[in-house]
Amino acid sequence: MRISFDTASVLQTFLPSMEGWREVPAPGEKQVQSYGLVASCLGMFLVGSLLHGAFVPSGLLPTLLLPVVTLLLHEFIHALSTPNWGLSTKTIIGLKKSKGLLMPYVYYDGGQSLWRFLLTGLAPTIFLTVLPIMVIKFVPLDASYHARLGFVSLFNMGISGGDLVICIWLATHLDLRSSVRQNGWNLYWKAAM
Repeated sequence: MRISFDTASVLQTFLPSMEGWREVPAPGEKQVQSYGLVASCLGMFLVGSLLHGAFVPSGLLPTLLLPVVTLLLHEFIHALSTPNWGLSTKTIIGLKKSKGLLMPYVYYDGGQSLWRFLLTGLAPTIFLTVLPIMVIKFVPLDASYHARLGFVSLFNMGISGGDLVICIWLATHLDLRSSVRQNGWNLYWKAAM
């Protein structure tokens, strides 16, 4: 795993057309953001409905720390779900500047199966949204723990909309047996052999 403080680099040695890769006909960044916002809002409404409003942590420190910790865990879970469980030097965790803000990202610098890419995209939603809801619903804990878990679940759903949109798009537009590869922020695919 490597750490980068710039945008994902375009590899000069990766020649997609010469290696049989084709660019994924994906929606543009603004479309992903727009649909992602809708997905986040609908997901947050669903999470809030399931939790019946029990997601407000008590205390100033937990309220300020939980979003930061959740965001970092979200990206770390993306990294752990890349090939070799994030231990490869091809897994990059970084910060990119977007509209004046530094946004964390995870990038895998190599080819992988579409299923693995989908797992990488959905892993934070599974572990930081769905799993906390299951714990809240089925594990008897103090109400303050339930509120913190509920907040993590709700906040993570709020930042997972773009991941969900990209995963749904890819699962419905590519053969599920294909391979995918990033180059910078472009995504390429290759049919299964």
